Amino acid sequence: MSTSPEFRGFDLVRRGYDREQVDHYLSALSGAVSPPPPPAFPIRWRGYDREQVDARIADLLRGRGGNA
Repeated sequence: MSTSPEFRGFDLVRRGYDREQVDHYLSALSGAVSPPPPPAFPIRWRGYDREQVDARIADLLRGRGGNA
């Protein structure tokens, strides 16, 4: 996930975004010259909180000059 010091991770919720796919996307985003658009993450039991993930991705894309 993101390495910024203020970022603490995502809450786990009953039904949220697939954790592995979110982690993979954030890793790809951190190394990409041209940020890829966020995929439609599958919903899984005990996944990451969807609102938190969406907000974090939007923040990261804004910080890179991307469209969120």
